[in-house]
Amino acid sequence: MSVLDDVKALKNISDSSKDNIINIYTRRAETLIKSYLNLRPDDVIDIQETYSDAVIAYVIECLGRKGNENLKQFQQGNRSGTYESGLSSDVINLLPAPYARMMG
Repeated sequence: MSVLDDVKALKNISDSSKDNIINIYTRRAETLIKSYLNLRPDDVIDIQETYSDAVIAYVIECLGRKGNENLKQFQQGNRSGTYESGLSSDVINLLPAPYARMMG
């Protein structure tokens, strides 16, 4: 299954109205994961296949906060929360340690 299909199954989305949004978040997840892992642009790795759980987790987080992307903290009555920028600790826990690159 693709990331798109998995996200739609987890979020119970049956139509294709959110496909474009999910695809945008998927591309953003790939970029952030490549950056986190210190991968070079010429490194050939299929992020969606290799780290599919992390990509799915990131996309679901983005769908949950859609419309509140620039919000860092919120409070609604007794309920409050904080959004992380970039990859959350939950997504990072699904990834290996970043690669260390030698300069020179």
